[in-house]
Amino acid sequence: MKLIQFFLCLSLAFTLFLVTVGFIDAAEVLQLDLETSVNVALKNNPQINIAQQQKYQKQGLLIQARSGYLPHLSVEAGAGRQYIDNLEPDDEDTVGNASISASQLIYDFGNTGGAIAAGRSSLEATEENLQQIRKDVVFACKREFYAVLARERLIEVEKEAVANYEQQLYRARKYFAAGIRTKIDVTNAGVNLSDARLALLQARSNLKIARVRLEQILGIRPNRGFYKLISNEGTLQELAAGKPLLPDSVELLLETAFSSRSDMKAVNSLIRAAKAEIRRARSGYFPSINVQASYDEYDTDLTSIQDQCFFGVNLTWEIFSGFQTKGETVAAKARFEEITATLKELELAVTQEVTDSWLRGIEYRDSVDIAAETMQLAAENFILADKRYKAGLNDMIEYNDAQLSLTRSQSSLVTAYYDYLTALARIENAVGVIPGLAVEETK
Repeated sequence: MKLIQFFLCLSLAFTLFLVTVGFIDAAEVLQLDLETSVNVALKNNPQINIAQQQKYQKQGLLIQARSGYLPHLSVEAGAGRQYIDNLEPDDEDTVGNASISASQLIYDFGNTGGAIAAGRSSLEATEENLQQIRKDVVFACKREFYAVLARERLIEVEKEAVANYEQQLYRARKYFAAGIRTKIDVTNAGVNLSDARLALLQARSNLKIARVRLEQILGIRPNRGFYKLISNEGTLQELAAGKPLLPDSVELLLETAFSSRSDMKAVNSLIRAAKAEIRRARSGYFPSINVQASYDEYDTDLTSIQDQCFFGVNLTWEIFSGFQTKGETVAAKARFEEITATLKELELAVTQEVTDSWLRGIEYRDSVDIAAETMQLAAENFILADKRYKAGLNDMIEYNDAQLSLTRSQSSLVTAYYDYLTALARIENAVGVIPGLAVEETK
């Protein structure tokens, strides 16, 4: 038994070795671009499925409402022992009967029509709600996609800082051994290297968290976690020149939002449904007219029970219902006023959301340009500080300040750039589309 366990462990260790050196692929890495990620989210996000089922529920309610205008047909059959006193020649027999009946609504003063109109408008509202949720999922997917890309870029920034500090520690030790520099330079370089490694560790942890958040929006863990996000963005130096353009007219964005936002269309549909509900509630003050027909056939020897046929028009008018109709009408009117006020509130909220998103877009767009310029200056300053340190013209403090400034400027550029892309996605979500959006030509 122990020998079998030994060979199993040996086989597992050998397989892991082959995977490590690359002879066996643990899993093929899936390449995910933004468009593919969005499609995955639209297919698997549970919020979309929930909204879809709500739409189906409204479709069922509309079918129920429409049934009021269609004829109702029923069939009934039964058998039983029946006794009739002093009936000749037989006063007792087993009676079998079958009956068929039909009824058709003629007019009910808007009750059924109102229910159908309300059901149709409610269905339209759920359809628009589904579209809005799809747009929200698209925005959330883009936001988390950009967050993952940003974390990956920040890891590269921290790796560069670690490499620079490793080189600086190596150089400080050589200088100290040669008697050119003091021990404090070696200690200082070691401290900075430890800080840079800690920052790299945090950046990698942030990437893992960002990937989990993206997978939550996607609704699945693609390829069991063996995937990599891809984009067509260039190097850090090329980010500012290749950034997308921002729409230059907030008025056009607002006009588009009022005509394109699905949630506003949904509220307008609910207003129409509320109007139809008022009409349906008021119909309680009036009668309903139905046509009814039935045929009953009996299988018996009792002469007093004969086949019957009936056809007639039935009028039903509830004269007093304990103020139920009045209560329903008052409630329906209040519901209409509530939804109308909700639309006005939504219009104000949309105006604020679109305007804030546009202003944030301007802020992040300008931040990208400033951060790119700052990074370029910081890179030049670091090169100069590095050369001065090699020549013995400055101390470790100047070098460390230059390295820290470079790392911060690179991080600021990465953060500003992906914040800008997120702002564009937020504008798109706020208005439904971004009119005239293009990619800025490389300078």
